[in-house]
Amino acid sequence: MGFEQEWPPRLVELFYLIEEKKVERFLAPSLSKQKNQFESHERLYSCKYFRIFHKTSNKNQIQISISKKFFKLAVERNKIKRQIKEIYRALPDEVLLEGVLVFSVFRPFGELSYGVASSEIAAAFENILKKSLDKV
Repeated sequence: MGFEQEWPPRLVELFYLIEEKKVERFLAPSLSKQKNQFESHERLYSCKYFRIFHKTSNKNQIQISISKKFFKLAVERNKIKRQIKEIYRALPDEVLLEGVLVFSVFRPFGELSYGVASSEIAAAFENILKKSLDKV
């Protein structure tokens, strides 16, 4: 003697199409922004630890991009930013470039010691300098 109630059939297809369009409309600007984030920048160097982009500007600046996807804790992200800034300050002046430099850091960089990270960044800037001299 169970009590059963019949529910009217749901219009699942209609609901999903409307929701999908809402989500698509909502995400479209952010997806295009993420895709084009570094498009205006010139990629100077790329390896499994980081990428270096360059954008011409009248002020010399360094920007460091570290994704929360790779480094969940803010402590880790801040540590890596401090390391990169300190390594960049220690580089010789002839290696440094004019304009805005953007570092995009990947997960394996977090496993490097300070010395290895320093040598990787120094090698990257030497490679960039060598490429720029070859172009001229």
